[in-house]
Amino acid sequence: MVIVSWECSEELLTCASSLAPLVAAATDAIEVVVVDNASTAFPADELQRRLPGVRILPNDTNRGFGPAANQGAAAATGEIVLLLNPDTAAVGNPFPAILEAFGSSPPPVAVAPALVDVQADGALAQDEFQLRRFPTLAQACRELLLLDRVWPRNPWLRHHRYLDEDRTRPFEVEQPAAAALAVRRDLFLELGGFDERFVPAWFEDVDLCLRLSWRGPIVFWPGARFAHVGGVASRRLGYDRFLPIYYRNACRFWRTHHGPAATLAFRALVAAGMLLRLALLPFPPDRAPSRLVGARAYLRTLAVALAGRDPA
Repeated sequence: MVIVSWECSEELLTCASSLAPLVAAATDAIEVVVVDNASTAFPADELQRRLPGVRILPNDTNRGFGPAANQGAAAATGEIVLLLNPDTAAVGNPFPAILEAFGSSPPPVAVAPALVDVQADGALAQDEFQLRRFPTLAQACRELLLLDRVWPRNPWLRHHRYLDEDRTRPFEVEQPAAAALAVRRDLFLELGGFDERFVPAWFEDVDLCLRLSWRGPIVFWPGARFAHVGGVASRRLGYDRFLPIYYRNACRFWRTHHGPAATLAFRALVAAGMLLRLALLPFPPDRAPSRLVGARAYLRTLAVALAGRDPA
């Protein structure tokens, strides 16, 4: 498995502790590669103590999630590469279920274990976060113009995020989050892994899943489960830096896969969405931690939509 780390020592060590007995019991059948993107205080000694045999690949600079994950996958040797965020932790033993999933018919190209809430001790799935269909202009319109906030869990949102599916059984999905995603390593390498233009993070997993879907099914497999905190990197980056990067990469995804006309329409929706958020800043609630941070985030993202780049 491959774990990309950046400024997340506490979460990484918790993840390592959850994996240690499973790796030890597998008697060398599971390898763990941790790629650190120049964290200021990377706990290498403690990580090796908790997870003997872990391979640590330190980078001198923050290469971003996609390039570092590619680096880890290239260094790995197994037939399956399990991409794990450091803010995950194994619930029970998910590895036999993952192998079972890859042996199912038709054979999947990738398997998404169920992500569950840490606070609920694995009782609640992260339904709205983990599984989504590929982006469409209609979905972008709902989200950017705040229709999903005005009408939460509306029928279109439920369809887009598979909320009406029975999460106790496996089913095919389009775009599972890469917080926990197992991929056939030979295919991952054949496709070139993550597109390294999507840095430092966000939308590289959407792009990968789209390219994987051309080669076979991606399946959600609830028999394998990982607890997931979520949002650690974006919180440490800061909302006013995260948001423009997120939408810059969203624009790049549209430009790569949908052409100039659709990209122009998407940029127009992003611009309209940011103007709407700026107009509503005086009226709570807003997702930004403060009005000043929100104003910076929306203005920077508006500049991305109009100019196609992140001015920050």
